[in-house]
Amino acid sequence: MVVLFNAFFLSKIMPHQNMSIENPENSSPSYSQDWCARDLELINHVEVFQHKPAILKKVENRLIKLKEAMVEELVSCAPQLPPGTDIEKGQIARGENNNGFPFLSLDIPQNFSKTTMFTYRTLFWWGHYLGFSLILKGDKLKTYFQLLSAVRNEPALQNVYLSLAPTPWEWRLEDEFSSLVSKLSEQEWSDKINLLDHMKIMRVYSIAGESFKELDWTQAGINFWRDMTPISLG
Repeated sequence: MVVLFNAFFLSKIMPHQNMSIENPENSSPSYSQDWCARDLELINHVEVFQHKPAILKKVENRLIKLKEAMVEELVSCAPQLPPGTDIEKGQIARGENNNGFPFLSLDIPQNFSKTTMFTYRTLFWWGHYLGFSLILKGDKLKTYFQLLSAVRNEPALQNVYLSLAPTPWEWRLEDEFSSLVSKLSEQEWSDKINLLDHMKIMRVYSIAGESFKELDWTQAGINFWRDMTPISLG
């Protein structure tokens, strides 16, 4: 069973500041009430909105297919997952404003509580990327970081980002928010991870990349999950 959630659900798992639309009059001192040529060009451009429903349906179908594959993948490792982890239902969430852009996400496996997170999230972020992320929090966090440190120079980790943001619901990849795991020095590694109360590691595929059209989302998602099992399952 796949459950679709609206922006209300996402407000529960993502900070409101990432979901709100800023008033340009407040955020930009150069804001003007007058129409400019670019404004008029954009408000007359309708093609994106005409095609958006069909595009997002293709995204949803790919996430459903990945969810079905993950259900099969998780059977063998179910005993190693935290108690209460959902490995069958999964959740597909949909929203319109992750820093101004639409998105769909899939969580499976998933385990959210006040003290624990054990979640594998796939995020399609319009205009940005398709990302696969492992989000971990709880009494095993120190162990997770130790396991990540032990393998961070392995080939499978070369294109994996570690979130450095204070919240796991920050999805921007600028240097202030994330770093490639393999690029962190020993001192940076020690300094930064001591400030985090969670771990989020992520592999992304740019929508602008030449290979995105042919990307097999299911295989890419399964591959990243398997690559991260030395950390998540220890």
